[in-house]
Amino acid sequence: MEKELKKRREDLEIRPCVETELDEVMLLQESIYKNMQQKDWFAVASRDENKRFMKEPNVILGVYDKDKLAAYGTIGFLGNSSDNLGWDLGWTQEKVYRCAVLDAIIVDSEYRGLGLQRELIRRCVKHAMNKKSGCIVLATVSPDNIYSLRNVQAEGFEILARKEKYGGKERYILGRS
Repeated sequence: MEKELKKRREDLEIRPCVETELDEVMLLQESIYKNMQQKDWFAVASRDENKRFMKEPNVILGVYDKDKLAAYGTIGFLGNSSDNLGWDLGWTQEKVYRCAVLDAIIVDSEYRGLGLQRELIRRCVKHAMNKKSGCIVLATVSPDNIYSLRNVQAEGFEILARKEKYGGKERYILGRS
């Protein structure tokens, strides 16, 4: 079984998504959300929100199984935007501008168990660190989502605060430098 999973993962390609693939990103997000039992664990991104992650220095890293989008991760420098999580932490403008936000990691249920969430976290963090030295990467996770919480913490993130976000949903704000 382990050998089969490793072979399956090796057949996948991870690369930046381009704007012509935005429909695929939106369809995967919609499919995942529709089938989630715990819908409050996830904050749906609008088309425009996802589109901004396709513009440098931001990125949506897609995991492709041939032509099929199997998973993706979004990370971006949101600057002065109100959804830059640095503002939630009460940080100075200078520190907020050093922040990148790991916005979402989405994995199609057919591809779970391959370690894709952690791989996408690693690659998104690496992307941000390569784009801006001294970068602080922030993310949110529902306190009840022990799976995602465990994965981000295993990648070096620490809980910095607990806040109400996304229309009243409880979230941990986690960060790593």
